[in-house]
Amino acid sequence: KLLGRFSTFLEHSKPTGTGTQANRHSALVQWAVPPGQEVAAGGEIGRHKILTHCYWREAGQEFGNLNIMGVIHGLEEEKVLTHKIAIDDHLRECRFSVSYSAILWSVRAEIKPSEIEPAAYDAWCRKMDIDPSAMAVSD
Repeated sequence: KLLGRFSTFLEHSKPTGTGTQANRHSALVQWAVPPGQEVAAGGEIGRHKILTHCYWREAGQEFGNLNIMGVIHGLEEEKVLTHKIAIDDHLRECRFSVSYSAILWSVRAEIKPSEIEPAAYDAWCRKMDIDPSAMAVSD
């Protein structure tokens, strides 16, 4: 009962240690498939090796009832978009009814716990001999 959710947004746009660009474009891709088909459709989406991860998350009516999300990274925006279109085509070929599909582009990323019990975190830091204030994330 320490973490409710841990949102991870990795920094993909910084150069690597050698100075080369590892990535420029990060895309959160989204689909809405009929209820009961999330696992099967997610399995088909997950076959595409370009995805770093894919998961089932109910987003509700205000977000087009999307229920599957995945992340694609790449150096060229057009190639990332081409992969997303290929996944869309694959879902249609597998006869999944997709009522909503979108892509959200990211230019910045970070890692931060979004729902952590502050007192429990402070206690853990002290147990680990860490000053909790030294761990604070500044915006």
